Amino acid sequence: MSNALSIATVTAVIKNLLENGLVSDAIAASVGDVLVTALPPDKIQVGSDERAQINLFLYHVTQNRNVDWVSQEYRSRHSVINTRTTNPPLALDLHYVLTAYGAKDFQAEILLGFAMQLLHKLPVLASETIENALKNAAETSTASVFSQAISGLSVSEIANRLGQIKVSPAFLNMEETTRIWSALQTNYRPSATYQASMVLIDSENTDKLKDTISLPSEPTIEQITAPTSQTGGNITVGSTLLIRGKQLRGDITKVRLGNIDNKLFTPFDVQDTQVSLQIPPEIRAGVQSVQIVHETIKNKEHVIESNVAPFVLHPKINVVETLHVTSLQDGQSYSAEISIKLIPKVNKSQRISVQLNQISKTDPATYSSMAPVPTEDTDTITIPFKNIKPGEYLVRVKVDGAESQLNKNQSGEYDSPKITIK
Repeated sequence: MSNALSIATVTAVIKNLLENGLVSDAIAASVGDVLVTALPPDKIQVGSDERAQINLFLYHVTQNRNVDWVSQEYRSRHSVINTRTTNPPLALDLHYVLTAYGAKDFQAEILLGFAMQLLHKLPVLASETIENALKNAAETSTASVFSQAISGLSVSEIANRLGQIKVSPAFLNMEETTRIWSALQTNYRPSATYQASMVLIDSENTDKLKDTISLPSEPTIEQITAPTSQTGGNITVGSTLLIRGKQLRGDITKVRLGNIDNKLFTPFDVQDTQVSLQIPPEIRAGVQSVQIVHETIKNKEHVIESNVAPFVLHPKINVVETLHVTSLQDGQSYSAEISIKLIPKVNKSQRISVQLNQISKTDPATYSSMAPVPTEDTDTITIPFKNIKPGEYLVRVKVDGAESQLNKNQSGEYDSPKITIK
């Protein structure tokens, strides 16, 4: 993507920040319905039909002379260019006049003060701020000229190429202000001037266009884990899946989980090196796969997919109880059915086994049994056991080789889930 859209991008980002700030600011909200625009001031309706409005207008563009020190780093980071292309990027400063309108007393002053305070709180627009603002701008007004201009483009790539933008007030004297409004040929309103720098635009000569290689930013998964504070670091339904890697954040970041067809899940936290997803109940226990999927805002059918990484989802025993305990003829052993309610559900294609470990310091007994194959998806299994010694037993379940975990008490001893046979 050529960054010829850089100028429009900076204007769109600042405009979107002002719009979002109006929603959350109680003082600005007291003014009433406020319109935020980026129009030439002579296009603004004034007089009896004047409304509360903030307008951001790009009135001047100048060259930034600091391009020499940034050009080599910028080109090496953002372009794969034939050595014949030696033109540095065009470095610009953008000059804006920020104007407040209002037909009632103090409306314009309140809005101008609000807008200046907001820009003072955000003196530097980082790539992440730019990316979020672009997403909001594209999603809020899909019919706008700017939204259509970036249609099909990667918002993350636009923000990355733009880098950081510094927005600072440019205080002009009365003579300079008068010249600006005289050139605008419209009625003066309370206003402030700002400078945004530095905005870079690459050269696009013939040699560069022939030899530039556009490489998509493909996400890469390097590690799958879970917070150690959750179930001892084991991954279970409801726990957090931490997906670590590179370039994981896209315009729209989704997660595909192995055994769920035609469904993508939305993570609750997305960073470039880590994506966090709460494991949904639809997924089955056992060895599963995970994949990061990037969609673009305008064309969700165009996706970029990461590599596929495996992880083990452990089942959880929700409820366990004994059924039909019967003493055998020898009086020293019992038969019983054990009912176990599991999270997540199991299906008829999964292998399920149950292991009992007696809680005893002297000659503890161990029993294992395969569960009957379920005929349908179910969260409850019933397993028969025979010739079991009386006592307390810890219960574990294996689903496709993935084992449920035992809980420890404050003394560090395993104490549940358990049943009593007697």
